[in-house]
Amino acid sequence: MDVFDLRNQLVTRYEKFARSFTTIRAADIRDQVDAQYRSGRFWPDPLIQLNPRFEPAESVDELVAAGVLHPDTGRVFQIRHASGSGSRAESLRLWLHQRQAIALAGRGESFVVTTGTGSGKSLCFFVPIIDAVARGRANGHGRTRAIVVYPMNALANSQSEELSKFLDSLDTPVATYARYTGQESPEERERIRQNPPDILLTNFMMLELLMTRQDELDRQVVENCQGLEFLVLDELHTYRGRQGADVALLVRRVRERLATPNLVCVGTSATMASEGTFAERNSAVAAVASRIFAADIPATNVVTETLIRATDPHETAETVAPRLSEALRTPLPDNASDAEIAANPLAIWVETTLGITRDSDGKWVRAKPRTLAQAVEELKRVTGVAPSECQYALERFLLLAASTEAARTGRSDAHDTPFFAFKLHQFLSGAGTVFATLQRPGERRVELDPQPLLPGDAGVRLFDTHFCRSCGHEYHPVRYRPHGDGVFLPRSIDDAPRSNDDEDTTEDAEHEVLGFLTLDPGPDDDPELPFRFAGQDTDYPEEWQEEARDGSVRLKAHYRRHRAQAVRVRPDGSTGADGLPAWFAPGKFRYCLRCGETWGTQGKDITRLASLSAEGRSSATTVLTWAALQWMHGEPALAPYSRKLLGFTDNRQDAALQAGHFNDFIFVSLLRGAMLAAMDEAGQNGIGRHELGAALQRALGFDRQVPPGTPAADSHRSIWMADPDK
Repeated sequence: MDVFDLRNQLVTRYEKFARSFTTIRAADIRDQVDAQYRSGRFWPDPLIQLNPRFEPAESVDELVAAGVLHPDTGRVFQIRHASGSGSRAESLRLWLHQRQAIALAGRGESFVVTTGTGSGKSLCFFVPIIDAVARGRANGHGRTRAIVVYPMNALANSQSEELSKFLDSLDTPVATYARYTGQESPEERERIRQNPPDILLTNFMMLELLMTRQDELDRQVVENCQGLEFLVLDELHTYRGRQGADVALLVRRVRERLATPNLVCVGTSATMASEGTFAERNSAVAAVASRIFAADIPATNVVTETLIRATDPHETAETVAPRLSEALRTPLPDNASDAEIAANPLAIWVETTLGITRDSDGKWVRAKPRTLAQAVEELKRVTGVAPSECQYALERFLLLAASTEAARTGRSDAHDTPFFAFKLHQFLSGAGTVFATLQRPGERRVELDPQPLLPGDAGVRLFDTHFCRSCGHEYHPVRYRPHGDGVFLPRSIDDAPRSNDDEDTTEDAEHEVLGFLTLDPGPDDDPELPFRFAGQDTDYPEEWQEEARDGSVRLKAHYRRHRAQAVRVRPDGSTGADGLPAWFAPGKFRYCLRCGETWGTQGKDITRLASLSAEGRSSATTVLTWAALQWMHGEPALAPYSRKLLGFTDNRQDAALQAGHFNDFIFVSLLRGAMLAAMDEAGQNGIGRHELGAALQRALGFDRQVPPGTPAADSHRSIWMADPDK
């Protein structure tokens, strides 16, 4: 899977989508906006981050043999491999930080795990929890022994699925678990009440409700937690400020009402502290955790990851620098073994530059993520090789190292894990609003960050800039203060006049008139669509005009208060004879002075004029999802089991909104695609109105017979209508 190609296609599709909303007619504004887009401001270079290797420890079976863990715990934590002759189970090998957490829990001590992403933090508490459950069941005790609290339901759902992989496949149960987050049906809640799970997965809001509700069902769920032995707060860094105080008080109530005196409190986080020495970071984490849990957690009980080298430990980026240029020009073969990769100079440079580095205490820690451009620039500096060659070699190497040795070599005895697993982080954002100065075309400046004044020039104001959806002419929403010589001040387009639609030019309490300002570029600015508005009554829309008694044309009385006013405006917004010619249209935006597009009284100005981009979150997510799916099914298509797309959201409402939006998008796309296919098939003959339905059915394949043997179906239409999910 070429993730770099995926990234490029996603960004290309998103850029086309994001820039499709707005036409900008003024060349100077358009050129400056284009330069901002080309800079990568809204979709910067991706960050590269390597997953490091951790110091290994004993396997679960070895800890069982040593008497550290219960035998039933050994049955749970096994990796099951499918093979042609059936399946085999292999005991899970732990990392050193997981072993340290198990030891602390075994001594009944509270602790905090601050290892990075992908380090198996959940096993640091699930292994000792399930071990305690296994020992308790052997003694005939059945109750909820552990509560695991997640900040988001998505995390609780994910952990529930992970537990199912270990626990649900056993012939005889070792431990039970249940999710109680507010998403459960009444039947599921009743089952949890009657059959208390050993492990309860929830969120802090639901735990708060359980502790305060008087409903008999919820009270019984809480009573089932009497004698609580483990309380886990996942993503501990999210509990800060007022929310942190609320959770800390909740923990104290849980301890007082449910917990045993030797309650083990566990916190996990990948981003608790990043400043200072190793000892200073651990002390800071321990202090925060002790305050939240109301427990004494010493700095020695902060579990951190211990990283090891995957490449030759005797070499570093500095020692291989003289050999790097040759390594770039002679890439590793596609069937390279792990041993060949480990000795390769480029692999050593990648690991010790992009993967891990030494901290002030000499400890291997994760390197700060770098952008792809930064990595290429550093590689160019060291080797003197052209950036394009450096980028090509770096991308090809990372893709090679991200595959398994078994896939590369085809050997049955080869490793089935990647040599270097890496992540590509891509950030995308919308452009928002243009801010421009009131200066001559060609001299005016454009900024995309909201600010009142032009940076470096306090005498020049920046004004929100919006564009006619028909011709792209620019307009500035303003407040006009007529005091003295008069001054125009910038405003948000969402600031509506304080009056009814029919009287939207009424002055407000400050005697300000809201409206739109545009510079007069003159009739020669654009040969294709010149700006010819001169303020004459005949320049306005025909429906605004009427014939006077003398036969002349004049504006109807109702529209005269919407007449554009000729003004001269300076860069600071003040008016005066030395200012640039401009037009001020009071009230709502009703009429484009360049192209003549007209609008009624209903609706908001933001729907009449375009911002730089207008994509909503749902639309943007749908476009990115669609682009990713198209790439997965493109040429060459990914294997079916590799076509995975995971999205996260904060709540069910957002998830439901996004699902509905995507479903509508697919439906409309299919229908429009069918219409286009039907028209292509019809050719010059066209499609009559009475033929359209049948043509669409043929284009969608509804007249096509399914393969023989398909049960209870004889066409694609019957399958699709019977089960829309397929």
